[in-house]
Amino acid sequence: MTAKNWESASLREVVEKSGLGCGADPARVSVEGADLRLMPKTAVSLAMALHELCTNAVKYGALSSAAGTVLVSWHVEGPEDAPSLFLQWQEKGGPRVSRPEKRGFGSRMVERALAAELGGIVTIEFPPEGVVCTIKAPIVSGAS
Repeated sequence: MTAKNWESASLREVVEKSGLGCGADPARVSVEGADLRLMPKTAVSLAMALHELCTNAVKYGALSSAAGTVLVSWHVEGPEDAPSLFLQWQEKGGPRVSRPEKRGFGSRMVERALAAELGGIVTIEFPPEGVVCTIKAPIVSGAS
């Protein structure tokens, strides 16, 4: 973003750098979605959340085992005059997952602070096959 004078950021770059900047093996993280430009505030918030998810995946989740993978996918949905970003982080092939008894700071930050910052909805689910984080937020006009 600094290379672009904080005007906007590529969603693909944010996902690739944040979702791999935690020591993850790039061959085990797949990224799918058409690129779009994000406003700086949105890009920073997403980057922090994705970095937290990646760190947890490397320590405890899918990326902590040799067979585990992560898919980060997104698309735009809704009417043209009020589009929303739908982004999903999905882990597979790691250790069996169970819902934590207590939420840590990172989970709370991702679910509550990110949702508030983006004006959207963020959920983290814990199906046995892997953690799934879903983000749905309005795309702020001006990000082209």
